[in-house]
Amino acid sequence: MTSIRIAIIGAGMAGLKAASTLHKTGMNVTVFEKSRGLGGRLASRRTEFGHFNHGAQYVTARHPGFAAYLEQAKSFNAAQNWKPNLHHGQETSPQQLGNLALDHWYQGAPQMNKLIGPLVEPFEILKQHQITRIEQLNTRSFALHDDLDGKFGPFDGVIVTAPAPQTAELLQPLSQRYDPIGDVVMAPCWAVMAAFETPLPTAFDAMLHPSPAISWAARSNPSDDLFHRRCPDPWVLHASPNWSRDHLEDDQQRVIEKLLGALRDVSGVKLPDLHSVQAHRWRYARTETPLGSSHLNGMNGRVIAAGDWCLGARVEAAWRSGQSAAHAMIETLIG
Repeated sequence: MTSIRIAIIGAGMAGLKAASTLHKTGMNVTVFEKSRGLGGRLASRRTEFGHFNHGAQYVTARHPGFAAYLEQAKSFNAAQNWKPNLHHGQETSPQQLGNLALDHWYQGAPQMNKLIGPLVEPFEILKQHQITRIEQLNTRSFALHDDLDGKFGPFDGVIVTAPAPQTAELLQPLSQRYDPIGDVVMAPCWAVMAAFETPLPTAFDAMLHPSPAISWAARSNPSDDLFHRRCPDPWVLHASPNWSRDHLEDDQQRVIEKLLGALRDVSGVKLPDLHSVQAHRWRYARTETPLGSSHLNGMNGRVIAAGDWCLGARVEAAWRSGQSAAHAMIETLIG
């Protein structure tokens, strides 16, 4: 282990890929995560009826490195191929239809947040620590401050992998170098997790852009017998970006009612009675206008911004950005 200390802000795919890459070089890595769990938008909600994947529903690979990672995750029993019976609506664009190579869809196993399993190594991860400020101590070291008046450091380098608006809040006070982050556009998404008493009588397991309100609806994959027994048909609905913007500040019950009504309309069937239903608002869910480069560095290469928003809206973009940021940090500190 070297004496080089690196802080990673965010324990999603980008942050953990950066942390794992740096840890393998012998650097002393500490990851700070504001939530109770890992994986970021590779999220799974545990309920009395089992787990719902209410963030990213599946991943695909175009880059050979990420394809190799998914195969590694399969060998860890952390990923599995997924080929749903898919219905696409009139809202689906020709480009999206051309990208529907279902033979190469993957899900985390048994739930989406397990997909980060191969990246979690014996480095320190501090959960429920929301970093609110990065303090420059001198030209070569930094301290982090959290929302509980905690101070951490010194660190020789920092990689920030939070959503673009939150990353901008942390980094723009340090340098104008980070101003381009303000041009990144991220869309919100309302997610509804509905557990039906009996199976929804449809011939499909997933719907892509079936209506202006819903961009995605799919059966969540249960992983335990209790879930099968007590909740035979769990569904996750993702509202479209425009609908989510228009209803961003609505209360959860109103969102649930409207999106279940939209599901009823597009499926053409009467919805079964509900076991349970919850809603979750992703304020920064999907990148619409990316940064256009894999990462952004400043402060003599010692403070780097990374995340899926650098390259696009896909989980693969987060993995590639985290890897690129780590390599840039290695080049700066080790050469």
